[in-house]
Amino acid sequence: MKFVESVIVFLIIGFLSIPIVNAQTYFADNFDNPKESQKKWVDIYGQWEFKNKEYHQLLNAVNCMSVVADEYWNDDWNDYTFELKGNKISGAEGFLIMFRCMGKMQDRGVTLKAHPPRMEKQTALQYWWNLGGWGNTRSQVESWGGTAGANSTDTIKTGEWYTIKIVNTPKNYTLYLNDKKVATVEDSTQNGKGRIGLATWSTLARFDDVIVYGPK
Repeated sequence: MKFVESVIVFLIIGFLSIPIVNAQTYFADNFDNPKESQKKWVDIYGQWEFKNKEYHQLLNAVNCMSVVADEYWNDDWNDYTFELKGNKISGAEGFLIMFRCMGKMQDRGVTLKAHPPRMEKQTALQYWWNLGGWGNTRSQVESWGGTAGANSTDTIKTGEWYTIKIVNTPKNYTLYLNDKKVATVEDSTQNGKGRIGLATWSTLARFDDVIVYGPK
C-alpha cells in the first residue's frame, strides 16, 4: 500500500510541476466543418464557398470581402495576433487580409450585401494588407480612416500557399509573410479595435487555418 501511495504522490507532484498555458484563442476556423463555418462568416461581396476544407472566393471581380460574424467577435479585442494561410487560384493580383475593420466597408463601385448588425452601427474604419496588389507588383497596408504603410516588393505566386501573420496592438501593427517580418507601423487609431476578414481583388483565392489569439 505504501508503494501505491508513493506513486500517487509522485504523479501529483509531477503534474503540478507542468506549466499550464492559456492558449487565449479568440477565434479559429480550419473550415473542416462547413456548417459551423457558415455561422462564423458574413460575406458582403463575391462568391464565397466552403469547399475542400477551405474557404474559397471564386468571383473574378473587385472588392470581394467576407468578415467574421458578430457572434464570434468581441469589439473590445484590440491586442491580438491574426494568422492564416492564403493561396491564389488565378487572377491579376494576390489577396487582401482585413483587420481593424469597423462600420460599413468601402463599396468601391459594387453593391455590398448587409454587414454584421453591429458593424452597421459603427463609424467606418477599414484596413487590409494588400498582398500582390497593383497588378501583383508590390504589397502594402491600405487604410480608410487609419494609418497605411508597410510598403514592400512582395508578390504572390499562383498555386503557392503563404503563411500570413498580423500582430495588432492598441499602438501599432506588425506584419509577417512566410515568417519574415515585413514592417511595424505605429498607429493608435481607435485604440487598435476592429474585426478581421478576408478579401480578393480581381483574383480567385482560397484560405485556410484562420486563428486569432491574444497576447498571453
